Amino acid sequence: MAGLAGAIARAYRDPRGAMAREIAAGLTDARLLAWLFMACGMGLVASLPNAVRAARALDIDQPLAGAVSAHLFGYLFVAPLLVYGVAALAHLVGRAFGATGGYFGARAAVIWSLLLAGPLALAVTFARLLGEAAFDGAPTIGRLLGYAAMAYWLWLFAASFAEAEGFPATGRVALVLGLLFAGLSVSVSLLLRGAPVTG
Repeated sequence: MAGLAGAIARAYRDPRGAMAREIAAGLTDARLLAWLFMACGMGLVASLPNAVRAARALDIDQPLAGAVSAHLFGYLFVAPLLVYGVAALAHLVGRAFGATGGYFGARAAVIWSLLLAGPLALAVTFARLLGEAAFDGAPTIGRLLGYAAMAYWLWLFAASFAEAEGFPATGRVALVLGLLFAGLSVSVSLLLRGAPVTG
């Protein structure tokens, strides 16, 4: 575990080099699966404060238990399946641009970058909780921290994906990913804004 923590710390300084070292060390599906469940576990813990906050607004019996159970199911059962699907889709898109790493390489990059995202998510959650306890402007600060962490994670993902799939330029991969995420965010926002309000 200490070796993994050191590898994660080094990846924050040199994400592409860290991905190269992990590939050279001999990755297996068993190791990727272990990483994925660790990443999902950290994501679950980071999401719990928002789950508790949302549960308090629900007018149902035992809202807290329901919200925690839903998050537990989502992060530990649904999320791993989605990750494998996203990795396959990422490789198919990457192959159109000359990717050479195969489905395993894409899977390694996606899961490794999610593992790198776990400590970031926990740090942002802790900072939000600390800010809410100490400052009135915590929601704005928390959102800014969240956006900064997301932008940094996109760079980590781009570097990992570029290395695993054989792309020479990380910046181009990051640009494409940024445009895809921005387009997806705008699409979801428009869909939610246009959704009819029921009840």
